[in-house]
Amino acid sequence: MAPARKYALTKEQTAMYRNETLQNFRTIAKIMSTYASYTLSAKDLAPVEVKEYLSEIGEFAEITYSTLSTGFIFDNLATLMEPGFPLEGYHSVRDSKLLSAFTGKTADLPGYLVYRPHTKQLVLAFSGTATVMQAVHDLRALHHRHPSRRGNVHSGFWKLYKGIKSLALEAIRNGLAEHSEQDVTELVITGHSMGAAVSQLLLMDILRDESLLRDRETRSWSSTGANFWTLDAPKYGEASISEYSVKAYNDGKLTLIIFLCAIFLQRQVDCIPGVPSLPPLAFGYRHYARSPFYFLHGRLYHIPVESREYALFHVTLDPEDEKIAPEHPRGGHNYYNGRDMEKFARRTIWVLEAMKKGGDWKERYRAKVAKHAVSRRLVILPFP
Repeated sequence: MAPARKYALTKEQTAMYRNETLQNFRTIAKIMSTYASYTLSAKDLAPVEVKEYLSEIGEFAEITYSTLSTGFIFDNLATLMEPGFPLEGYHSVRDSKLLSAFTGKTADLPGYLVYRPHTKQLVLAFSGTATVMQAVHDLRALHHRHPSRRGNVHSGFWKLYKGIKSLALEAIRNGLAEHSEQDVTELVITGHSMGAAVSQLLLMDILRDESLLRDRETRSWSSTGANFWTLDAPKYGEASISEYSVKAYNDGKLTLIIFLCAIFLQRQVDCIPGVPSLPPLAFGYRHYARSPFYFLHGRLYHIPVESREYALFHVTLDPEDEKIAPEHPRGGHNYYNGRDMEKFARRTIWVLEAMKKGGDWKERYRAKVAKHAVSRRLVILPFP
């Protein structure tokens, strides 16, 4: 097993970390996360097409954090995808059509549904924690009895989910009603962090009762496949709840579902997000995924079932992989698939500020980006 390496930060990386404003949970990771006894290696690598698929869907989960309205983003995709703009490098959202944007009744949790005509997908995405009130619900980790009577779920996540459930289901039903079976062959449910927990609770209800996704004018849900994947998910329920959901799938309750549940961990060198370690195991909660994924130096690994509750893994790297310097060497809760959610959030704020002054907001935004680039080149201080 290759020892963990320490990488010297480049000037660009030093500036990147100095500009962080979001919570990256590195301290929690060091306190709460433990290493599995199992060592990942080349035999655990996920297929390239799976890695690419997860990277695509990740874009939709990431942009839920925008300070710009969802409608504005999808109305201005071409501009926002230009070099230097917030969606630079976000290629999979191109040509997506916004069908519904909604805000939950609890803590104003946002979500949206889009249609991707070239992939024939409906993509439903929930935001992670972005406000103080949402964070308060993250901390409400008391047990709440799930309606299935099969176990308890996290009370804070449950309240957030209940506040947005009807809106999300209505959006999906309308999306299915507006498109033929030939036009929609897959429903994707995704979310980051707290949004991942809400996504899991929604899937749980769909597994229990497929009629939730159809009405008198909507075709049978079983004619559409479903992919479900989340980024950096916390634990949301007891082991009995997870086992019940998996049994519902295995029993063929939704016979055509393609069940893909990925807890996507970002580990670069010696730090990963601490969210998958929360709440602590002592609270009785467990992860939903039976075989989650682990991301290291651009490689995606399958985590064995027996090690799924661990957040840290030693990895045996090939000699060529050892030569690759990581793009985000300190990891964090906001770095996925080679993308920087810190940069995305910062740039959306700049767009919003530029728009408030009226006139040509694009030119004012470009001037802000240029000024920021100059300051990063001139002021490079040692990283603490």
